[in-house]
Amino acid sequence: MATKGASNHYGNSRNGRKGKATPHIGYIWAKDFISRTLQDHFNRHGAQMGHDTKESYAAHAVKFANNVDKKNCVSFVAKNGSTYKYNIKTNTLAIITKDGYVITYFKPAAGYDYYKAEKRRKTKS
Repeated sequence: MATKGASNHYGNSRNGRKGKATPHIGYIWAKDFISRTLQDHFNRHGAQMGHDTKESYAAHAVKFANNVDKKNCVSFVAKNGSTYKYNIKTNTLAIITKDGYVITYFKPAAGYDYYKAEKRRKTKS
């Protein structure tokens, strides 16, 4: 499902080598969607994201997680190590575990305010 290669690392590659987690990205590259929750997340968000199969939804979620777009995307690492990645231009959010598995992928109704609220809530000490 996920494609491999330096071009697919979310801002963490240097000269084709895998990088390392940073304060903004807690994973090196996303591998796949968490299989045990895929059906539930597809049922809730698949149509909203424009996908008619769970495989397509999962593949696009992984592609989004690995896409380098420093102009439009913001991200933070929560206390539990999960990365919240949000594209301001497309109002798209993905949450990725520190092990590189996508937890969810959707367009929050509250948009950027949702992302900011999650950042305040998930990074508090």
